[in-house]
Amino acid sequence: MDRLYSIGDVHEMTGISVSALRYYADMKIVCPAKIDRQTGYRYYDFDDIQRLKTVGYLKKAGFSLAEITAVMEAASEEERRSLMSERMEQTQKQMNRLKERMSMMEWLTSQNPVPEEGQEGYRIHQKQMDSRRIWMTETPKACRVEDFYRQTGELMAEEMTDFGKMRGYLLDECDFMKHRQLSIEGSFIAHEESQPTGDNSLSILPKGNYICMTTAIFRDDKWIRALSRYFMEKDIPPRIILAVLKHKDFYNWRHSLYEVQILV
Repeated sequence: MDRLYSIGDVHEMTGISVSALRYYADMKIVCPAKIDRQTGYRYYDFDDIQRLKTVGYLKKAGFSLAEITAVMEAASEEERRSLMSERMEQTQKQMNRLKERMSMMEWLTSQNPVPEEGQEGYRIHQKQMDSRRIWMTETPKACRVEDFYRQTGELMAEEMTDFGKMRGYLLDECDFMKHRQLSIEGSFIAHEESQPTGDNSLSILPKGNYICMTTAIFRDDKWIRALSRYFMEKDIPPRIILAVLKHKDFYNWRHSLYEVQILV
């Protein structure tokens, strides 16, 4: 007769707690080879111990008890492999979701707006930029940011989905230069090559020389006066005025930093 081991012996040999061993037996996952009818003591043979080790491997691999039972009771090796493959696919999906969460956490951590040196003095500089492909969200007429969000209800969902992409606003040139106020004509996000190219909302920001300034565009309008005065003194008409998000402040959106880019 094969040697039998008490539940305490099995605990010491496998590291599985006594309560877990009893639970596995009650759930018919691994039952003891013998139960003493008089004392109720449970005894396991060596085959039971090997099955318990397998349960431990499967549990560490992320299998639920129901999945462990299905694997242990599989009618064939082919069925067992199929169950294992299904679990691997589920684990891969979980890993992908965790990677997305990590990317979001890294982005959130990076979005701690720190004013650039010279920002409070509204430092103006020039930058040569290549053409950029974007998706535009337009509004019927130039408006304030609150009204813009109201008119473009899908924008919030887009921001949550495409948090890592370049995004920003297209500003109204007339209001900017004549009335010295911020009005929004539309928003944009970076275009990815994998997206269909036949969409009518696809636009191209032209290559060229841009006059730039980094500032919190919603905090005050001093930067508008500084830039409009710059263009009036230079006698250069702006062709396109963009505000590209640099750092998003989630607790006070007015403090989010944008790089204003004006094509000349």
